[in-house]
Amino acid sequence: MDIQLINVTPDSPGFAELKSQSMAEGFNMLRRLEDNWLSGQNRFDRPGEKLIGASVDGLIVGVCGLNVDPFTQAAGTGRLRHLYVDSGWRKRQVGSALLREILKDSVHWFDFINTNAPPSAFTFYERAGFVALTGIEKVTHHLCLRGSAR
Repeated sequence: MDIQLINVTPDSPGFAELKSQSMAEGFNMLRRLEDNWLSGQNRFDRPGEKLIGASVDGLIVGVCGLNVDPFTQAAGTGRLRHLYVDSGWRKRQVGSALLREILKDSVHWFDFINTNAPPSAFTFYERAGFVALTGIEKVTHHLCLRGSAR
């Protein structure tokens, strides 16, 4: 299995199918990603932001984005967004590969990364070094990058 990590947009081949699968599972993150992309509200184009996909044999099997966190005024805070992996590709390191790639070089832009994960993903994020938080609206997990050189 050769996973290629590539820049994607909602217009990328296979995105619509991945979005449909996510919605059938009750997740709306890829629908929101597409809506915000098409409206111009979020194009992942500010400094430090990116949107990547995992492709296997030309098929998009996962997506992950990183933004400046729009829900906090704290400078240097990023937000991991829209991480979704095709159900047939879970438990095959696709999510981990996406997460590693999205976080690579993020310390140049961010001191912290927040995410608002569904309960089914809590263990995944905690194994990746994120700390569970309570009492903060729209944040379930937080990763501190501050110890690294900026």
